[in-house]
Amino acid sequence: MAAVQGIVDYLNMTSDEALFQVWINIDNAQTIFTTVAVLATITFLMAAFGNVLVVLSVWMDPLRKLRSSPSNLIIFSMAVADLLVGVVASPLHAFWAWTLLHKYTNASFGFLKFFATLINVSVGHILLLSIDRFFAVVTPLQYRAKVTSKRVCVVSFTGWIYFLLFGFVFSLLREHYALMKILYIIQIFFILICIVVINVFTLYRFHKYSHRFDVPDDNHAGVPRQMILQRERTVSKAIAIVISAFLLCFIPWFMVQMIMYVCLTCNFSLLMPVHFIAAAVMYANSAINPFLYAWRLPKYKQTLKHLFKKRRCCGRYERREAVDHVEDTSL
Repeated sequence: MAAVQGIVDYLNMTSDEALFQVWINIDNAQTIFTTVAVLATITFLMAAFGNVLVVLSVWMDPLRKLRSSPSNLIIFSMAVADLLVGVVASPLHAFWAWTLLHKYTNASFGFLKFFATLINVSVGHILLLSIDRFFAVVTPLQYRAKVTSKRVCVVSFTGWIYFLLFGFVFSLLREHYALMKILYIIQIFFILICIVVINVFTLYRFHKYSHRFDVPDDNHAGVPRQMILQRERTVSKAIAIVISAFLLCFIPWFMVQMIMYVCLTCNFSLLMPVHFIAAAVMYANSAINPFLYAWRLPKYKQTLKHLFKKRRCCGRYERREAVDHVEDTSL
């Protein structure tokens, strides 16, 4: 945050000291906190609702359609990370702003730095899903041999361990906050670039594959060609939505971070509210992931309908048993 150098010697201060000194020089801190609190509440509700349903659907899997697929195991692990981001990291972000606003000792900041790395866990799973889609499109015949449930579990578990260890070190090295924050930003930037490149290359290969077929002369033989083109449009639309949502959630935060580290003459009173709101929007990515990667798929919709139907049937059966019991006792 080179923009802070006009106020404090940022690089020579601990994280708590630097952020506290910056916050007390902001005039519209109350408005920032209110906005962050509202966004955190929305994120909490959406993330809790969507991700809990994903976790329950894959964990219970009553139709035996989800746990057998490696990609669904990635979605399950990402839903756990997004659930923790929504119900822990996002509210903690709002509480952190509140402690700074009221000039209290910011004891929550160390926990926030630890749980903020759950964002990296979630983004890492988006990268895994992009790689999974890449192999499914580019090498469909070797997909089942390359992408197995065991390999997915090993890679996912390794990602969890790495990012949680990084968060633990991040929360301990308070005297080297600037360096650790730069490493944190570089990690997200690298994963972001990889996700975009892999998805764009997947689209390119799928488009190239679909146009390898010549258009047949007779109408009956042209049906497979139409099916391929329809699938290409569907895949292209899905990838475009995923990339757009991902970039809209992360690019504002990333750009603000870069400006805060590079700009020496920027108005920090303007950058600070943008920084907090951009961070809240980044947390919101965990609330929309279930709808982008799970609930748009027919298997998840069928599983959810089955769970709700089973729940209603169980409720009716329990009520019927209660009525029978009352009738028996009355006799």
